[in-house]
Amino acid sequence: MKILHLADLHIGKKVNDFCMLNEQKYVLSQALDLIQEKNIEALLISGDIFDKGIPSIASLELFENFLCELNKYKIKVFIISGNHDNMDRLSYLSKFLEYSNIFISKSYNGKINFIPLNKNINIYLLPYLYPAIVKKFYPNTEIKNYNDAIRVVLENVELDENKTNIILSHQFVIGKSSPELSQSERKSVGGIDEVDYKNYSKFDYVALGHLHCAQKCGLEKIRYAGSILKYSFSEINQEKKFVVLNIGKNKKIKLDFYPIKFLHEMKEYRGFINDFLNKDFYEKIKTDDYIHFILEDEYVIDAKKKLSLIYPNIMLLEFDNSFTKNLNSNYESIVKDKTILEHFKDFYKIQTNQDLDEIKENLAKNLLSGGIE
Repeated sequence: MKILHLADLHIGKKVNDFCMLNEQKYVLSQALDLIQEKNIEALLISGDIFDKGIPSIASLELFENFLCELNKYKIKVFIISGNHDNMDRLSYLSKFLEYSNIFISKSYNGKINFIPLNKNINIYLLPYLYPAIVKKFYPNTEIKNYNDAIRVVLENVELDENKTNIILSHQFVIGKSSPELSQSERKSVGGIDEVDYKNYSKFDYVALGHLHCAQKCGLEKIRYAGSILKYSFSEINQEKKFVVLNIGKNKKIKLDFYPIKFLHEMKEYRGFINDFLNKDFYEKIKTDDYIHFILEDEYVIDAKKKLSLIYPNIMLLEFDNSFTKNLNSNYESIVKDKTILEHFKDFYKIQTNQDLDEIKENLAKNLLSGGIE
């Protein structure tokens, strides 16, 4: 049996004010082609279906059309909510959709149940969970962070070891070494949201979402599918690929990878504006790519206006010259000697126009040290 693993669609996302809906539609059509060409029988989507908890009408329509096309191929679809999704809203009509073989994770009720894909394969749907949600169902268990929460949830899942057991999960799962992160993905203070990959060891495949770079996590069988598009310039060197599971006899799983193509690539160019306005440069590249220009000129009037005549999709335009270097140096000298708590106190005052009181300061200290009360 062949299964396609996707994650982090982020339908409706804007990147530097550029709407990605057409790009997303183009990639999802490739997924449909792959399903038909490779005779794929099931699809896993591991969270962050939408970029916002309340998606736009256009975003809902794109995903609805995608599901309708999937239904034509009579495959089973398994979907979980991610941290960008609203768990309750995403599961709306889930009971009705099951008649079309579309299974969506419901609001967590203290248990993670499986759905049989066939007589040999069980699929478990684990939506994105916060420790506070889990603690409601395990009030007598110490749950201080995300790792405690996921460990408790998975310890209470009973598996049929004669079956191939696959789980969809959308958490910040950490392997033996630090994962590759994108611009929007930063480790929390104290690692409070990190989840140890060993918690998932009893499953035969762990279909992860959350991190945008496709990568294994501790073991080959625990894998981030990665996002379907490059959603920041920190991802320009990442290869986006479709992940296909080939499940054979004796629970053996072989992975195949198929490159994802884009309507527009993301590119970054550094140099002087006159070089970029020169035919010798722009005739050799795709001028309609999404571009980040870093100009080293000391001073340019209407730089973006001049460049936009040739490059219509400029996402970012920055200067790296003596002025910006001096500005950055002054900023670093101001903030470098402050602790994280001091930065938070400054931020709190800016937001509320009040100083942090003793109770809130102690709470902040506890959170920064990696605990939650």
